[in-house]
Amino acid sequence: MTPLFKKLNLRDQQSIVVLDAPESFEAELRALSGVVVSRDISQGGTLHFGIAFVVTQRQLDDASTAKVAAAIGDAILWVAYPKQTSKRYKCEFNRDEGWHVLGQAGFEGVRQVAIDADWSALRFRRVEFIKKLTRAPGRAVTRVGKLRSAPK
Repeated sequence: MTPLFKKLNLRDQQSIVVLDAPESFEAELRALSGVVVSRDISQGGTLHFGIAFVVTQRQLDDASTAKVAAAIGDAILWVAYPKQTSKRYKCEFNRDEGWHVLGQAGFEGVRQVAIDADWSALRFRRVEFIKKLTRAPGRAVTRVGKLRSAPK
């Protein structure tokens, strides 16, 4: 397993879904052994681990809708998007805005990792699986997240 996939919390999953990966990510995928990589969600059926690379709001919304529909239990859902400093890609959203589809489905962002010089990834998790939700109330994207992070 590569150091990047360790950061992405890939553990014993035998199949993963990877949507629209750039060429720069292909070496990471080739380094995985014993893991089936599906390039669309319909091939995978259900989703335990998935990462989608997106640059437009529409791509984000479409990938989020598909991943949410297939996600099982405490699925590991990542969205990779261009860093603001990327010279190769421009993004229509950012770390703080654009995540309404995932929020409406009950998912909160819980962790961010750097993939490479151009891409960051944000992990989303169903709010009911988050033991301790610490963030400013205005940064939560779910109704439950806003309630749990509100000052007491």
